[in-house]
Amino acid sequence: MADKLPDGDHSAWLRDPLTQTVLALLNGDNAVTRCVGGCVRDTLLARADALTEVDMATALSPEQVMARLAAADIKTVPTGLKHGTVTAVLPRDDGHALFEITTLRQDVETDGRHAKVQYTDDWAMDAGRRDFTINALYADADGRLYDPTGQGLADIDAMNVRFIGMADQRIDEDHLRVLRFFRFHFTLTPDKPMDAAAYAACIDAADTLRALSGERKQTELLKMLALADPSACFALLAAAPFAAPVFGVEAGFRHDRLAALVALAQPSDALLRLAALLADADIAEAVSKALKLSKKQRQRLRAAVSGNPRLDKGDAIAALYFDGALHVHDVALLALAEGGDVDRWQPVLAQAAVWKKPDFPLNGAMMRAAGLSDGPEMGAMAQAMEIWWVAEGFPDTQAVEAELARRVAAQS
Repeated sequence: MADKLPDGDHSAWLRDPLTQTVLALLNGDNAVTRCVGGCVRDTLLARADALTEVDMATALSPEQVMARLAAADIKTVPTGLKHGTVTAVLPRDDGHALFEITTLRQDVETDGRHAKVQYTDDWAMDAGRRDFTINALYADADGRLYDPTGQGLADIDAMNVRFIGMADQRIDEDHLRVLRFFRFHFTLTPDKPMDAAAYAACIDAADTLRALSGERKQTELLKMLALADPSACFALLAAAPFAAPVFGVEAGFRHDRLAALVALAQPSDALLRLAALLADADIAEAVSKALKLSKKQRQRLRAAVSGNPRLDKGDAIAALYFDGALHVHDVALLALAEGGDVDRWQPVLAQAAVWKKPDFPLNGAMMRAAGLSDGPEMGAMAQAMEIWWVAEGFPDTQAVEAELARRVAAQS
């Protein structure tokens, strides 16, 4: 087993001068601060290529952290101050580097959703409150590794995702860990059997997922849907005993369509993959409510599952104009996932990829000049003219004025 992070591209984040600057400031006067969690885990797994944030654990109090960083003119944000977390924000050429710094802590009270914490200087205590052994690994500024549970490095080598200590106790502390277990297993070790004790504890705790907020479940599920292939993961999650506590419905899932969409090798699109999983618009609406999707997300999900009558009639241009390229793209891909005719749907996808909506040239001044008054009559004429304009292939302003005059005359 490694005793130090390997050199190379995957540990570039640790050698980054900004990371070293923060560590140097927080390690002065015999204080101890180490990197922890995903950055260490993913480096050991040769996955840490595009880190946007580095997590650190420190024996300093949040107030001491903020004071040291402020003295160096480094901006801090109290992102989770009551839990001991502040975020350091350092400018860089491509934006900002973020360092989430949390004081060593232990849980003194938990209810499955929230925890009251107490600060400590015991690194083993801090490690013991985390979820999985592979997430409780620490690295200092020189890359030396610390494994307080005594199991994290071995589980990295064995590619094993398991809870620290007793799985049921870790889940009792935070019910979201059921979903996190699924996500980490299918991210890191999808071809291996699940840790038996962990999976059994997740089944026993399935009903507790009802108490989680929709937003927390949504965050985890969208991350899972963005996996290279989430099909096996959702075959488990969308079945008993997890389906109703997670999605708010017990049935109405299309595992076959999700697998087929993934097989199309399109860029990962979590929301479209969710649409592929859901059988119809009513199921989509129920799941949207359970996961507290935004209005925009809910509308896209329902529209994708519902299909498009213009596309059903073969009028891709009208669908693109009135319903938008994203919706047409979604419906076309779901149709292909259903086994739709490639010769029909691939051209639609190609049109959606390059679509730029033209500007309808008719305006109120033109209609008033033609003799129409403001009000419902003008609105009805504008709507009818726009439908005509799209059907005719977007003729120029002169042609629009001529057609308007013809229609107004016909009404007289």
